[in-house]
Amino acid sequence: MAIEKYLVALTVVGIVDAISYMVVTPSLVFYVLENGGTKDQYGLIMSSFSFASFCTKPIIGFCSDHFGFRAPFVISLLIALLGGVVYMFASALPSGNVAVGAIFAARLLGGVGGANSALGYAYTARTIPPEKQTSVNSLLSLCRILGMAIGPGVNIFIAKVDIPIGNKWGLNSLNSVGLILVICNIIAIASVLLLLEEPQKKDEGGVEGKEAGDDETPKLDDSVSSSSPSRAWNDILLSFFSVDILVPMLSIFSFNASFQLIETGFAPAAFDALGWGPVQSSMALGSISFVIAFNMFNVMQLSKRGVSDSDMMCGGLILSIVGYSSLYLMWTQNASVLQFYIPILLGASCFPFLAAPTRSIFTVAVNAKPALSKYHGLMQSILSMGASVAGFVTPGIVAAFCLRHPDVVAASRDHRELSPLSLFAPGLSALVLFGMLYLRVSGKISNKKDDGEGTMTESSSLLPGHNDIAARRDSALEMLMEKDYEGFSGMVDNISVRE
Repeated sequence: MAIEKYLVALTVVGIVDAISYMVVTPSLVFYVLENGGTKDQYGLIMSSFSFASFCTKPIIGFCSDHFGFRAPFVISLLIALLGGVVYMFASALPSGNVAVGAIFAARLLGGVGGANSALGYAYTARTIPPEKQTSVNSLLSLCRILGMAIGPGVNIFIAKVDIPIGNKWGLNSLNSVGLILVICNIIAIASVLLLLEEPQKKDEGGVEGKEAGDDETPKLDDSVSSSSPSRAWNDILLSFFSVDILVPMLSIFSFNASFQLIETGFAPAAFDALGWGPVQSSMALGSISFVIAFNMFNVMQLSKRGVSDSDMMCGGLILSIVGYSSLYLMWTQNASVLQFYIPILLGASCFPFLAAPTRSIFTVAVNAKPALSKYHGLMQSILSMGASVAGFVTPGIVAAFCLRHPDVVAASRDHRELSPLSLFAPGLSALVLFGMLYLRVSGKISNKKDDGEGTMTESSSLLPGHNDIAARRDSALEMLMEKDYEGFSGMVDNISVRE
């Protein structure tokens, strides 16, 4: 029963976080302009969410390692709730810099609250045995895709809101978004308080509970004790900068940065080549949410059938290289609709095969290092920071250096919508693939799926007592998966792959 509660709590938080993001994104530019802002200010406010999330993730991860998960979850959700209140009442302030500043502050608060996305993966890393983590991580990612699909539907629901409150202010279709944020975060807080249990602390080598033989413990001399802090930091740094830690970190940055070619570049390129407006582009981008959800379901099934994380990740990287290379080659000014759609279909298809396996491989690497294994919250937050960096840095690079101006496209011999610099995406995937092959050849990572029975790996030995409940975890996971997958409907206006 506790397992079902745990899954429900993290599922609700993930869906609420995604809905909160997607309910704001389509209407934010209109809200800023209505309150006397400019498009430049809109761009700054749009980036502020990811930047605040990036800055907060290591703090919230550190707190989860030292104070448990419930308190960081609740505090971050309360901050996000406060952001919703500020967002709603920003329009009641004087138009211009004051109102726009309030919207900016609201999105900063929302970004701080959104940093809790890493906590779900940290909770999984600490409580779920390695052979089950890919399935659970896929479910958490799928819940966010589901929330992103629901978000635009919520905007349709509030499109006709017009409730006067007082003489000069009232709820409308734009500021009522803040009320939705408040309601969503209240639901998430309730789910955490009622359903999320703190994981049991692992016995650190039997130190706890020792009643006899304490006097037999050898005492360190002054020279050893004085050097132990520096030695511990040295062990942490050496472990952190090992290849099996750096490759997953590069991977999560790579597939999020690569997706920005689609998210940022598709609409202007399709407008120039196909004459598409916002409606057609939104439909095309929205349709890939189904592709992502379908392949996340496939990843869960492959993981349960014994396919290793490294195999799925290598396959996803090869698909990524093909997909993002085809963006550069097939997006031309005289291209057909099919030539434009096939590359984004391939690019979206590779994401599920990279996201959950990357986190699982990273978790195994952290577990295998005694210097890092106590800091899963912080390490998962640092991993998520890679996605945040890609989210607020890459769009500007794509817009400035990868997208070609229509006049340049028309004057060129190849008529390509993207410059050769857009090949950074397949290049990053190739670099990660090289790193994965090195890890496999060197024996730092196994290409066999640990089934949780028989001989355990070093990482799984740190998680005692989990194998006897593996079947129940799978049962609860499948029940939730069936509900989430069958309920996945609607399309997002502007899909964003975020952690």
